[in-house]
Formats: sequence, structure tokens, C-alpha cells
Amino acid sequence: MSDIVTITGIAVGGDGVGRLSDGRVVFVPRTVPGDRIRLRPDSLQRHRNFARADVGEVVTAGLGRVTPPCPHYVSDHCGGCQLQHVAYDEQLKAKRAIVGETLRRLGKLKIEDPEIVEALDEWRYRSKISMAAKTTAGRPDGLTVGLHPYDRVNFVFPLADCHITDFRLMALWRELRSRLVMLPQPLTRLTLRLDRDGRRHIIAESAGEPWLRAEELRRAIQQDSELICWWQPVDGAARVVAGPATGLTSTAASAIRPHCWWSAARR
Repeated sequence: MSDIVTITGIAVGGDGVGRLSDGRVVFVPRTVPGDRIRLRPDSLQRHRNFARADVGEVVTAGLGRVTPPCPHYVSDHCGGCQLQHVAYDEQLKAKRAIVGETLRRLGKLKIEDPEIVEALDEWRYRSKISMAAKTTAGRPDGLTVGLHPYDRVNFVFPLADCHITDFRLMALWRELRSRLVMLPQPLTRLTLRLDRDGRRHIIAESAGEPWLRAEELRRAIQQDSELICWWQPVDGAARVVAGPATGLTSTAASAIRPHCWWSAARR
């Protein structure tokens, strides 16, 4: 019989927080305050002062639990989001509590939890997305480009859509998915972003030769004369290799991390 734990809060990073029968704090991904869960026995990792585990069964769902709209969140355990299973109002409460606790614990400030300003858009608000690329035997192009599961950081699942990323970038990704061979090889990371003027950028990182087919790719993607292609060598600075002149610095365009959970919009 595995432990049944009641989740009482959400920690920085999005894991639910509860206590084991021995009093030890346990962090459990994809849980909400009010959940009564049965831990998956083979997932329990006990450390000196805390533990980590995965959900085996939701015995009683908390009031803030909702159905995540993104299939990747459920089927692929996508690590790009941490809170899609939490109602938006509950997300704001959790973030408010985290900021307040951090200011009191680290800042030594005697203050109440601060107010959190909610986002204007709960979805499609991200202006950039960074995807990992991994050589995969058996695929037609020999490559998988996507995101990491939160529980398998060395694995990459192919991305179909990201519900928190701007539609314009996802439209670009749909056109790129059938043209991966036109990107520099071996591709290690692919970043898509929108600048302040709404222009779309492709930043392709590779460990091999420079990106020689960038202009060909631009011509293949229809109705976007403003598309800008950057090539970034591994451990090097990105530079424009195709597209109109841009004032965007190479530092700003260099490869960026996958989504941060901290935004006030629903994840």
C-alpha cells in the first residue's frame, strides 16, 4: 500500500507539496492544492529532509484541478508547462503565495503576499519557443525536433503544437516541419521568435557546417518576405544568414531556454 498524501500548496517550479506519513515534505508534479493522491510506489525518492514522487492515483481531486487542453501536456508529459492542470485563479493564488514567502524568507521583509497582475491573454502569449533537436533512427528526416518530458530530460518528443505560443510562430513551425533537411546539420536546437515589429525569426543552432540553405528555405516559405534566418554555431554567437537587415543583436537572438513556468498566464 503506497502513501496517500494531501497536497497543501504549490512550490516554485510548479510541483505540488504535501507530507509523507513520516512528516517529510514531498514534492509531486501535476498536483493541485486539495488533491488527495496515492503515490506511485516505484517513483518515491526519499532524501534526508524531503522526498519526490509521481502520482499513482488521484483519490480525491482538489477544487482547482482542470483538464489540460494541450495533448502534449498529458500524453508526452511536456516539460514546457507545469500548471495547465490548475485553474487560472488557483495559479494566481499559488504564485502570489510563492512571491510572498520568498520575500519573507530570503528578503527578510515583514510583508503580506503581494498582488499578482494577471496576464491579458491566458493562451498564445509566448513570442518565442526553443526546441531541442535529436537524431532519431527510423524517421524519414532522421531528426526529432520538439520538447523534453519533465520526467525524461534526455528524451525529445516531436512537437505538433504549443498552446502557449503565438499562432504566427506555430504556423511557421508547421511549414518548417516538412523542411527540416533544409536546416543546418547536425541541428542541435531550433528557436522561433517574434520581434517587436511582428517579424518572424528562425535561429538554427548546429555543430557542423554553416547554414547554406537558409535563403532556399525562405523562398520555400510563402508569403513572408520579412522572415529572418540566423545561424548559431554551438557555443558561438548567432548571425543573420538570410533575410532583410535587422537591428536585433546576436545576444538577443541566441538560443533561449524552453518555457518558464513563472508567467502569470495559464500554463
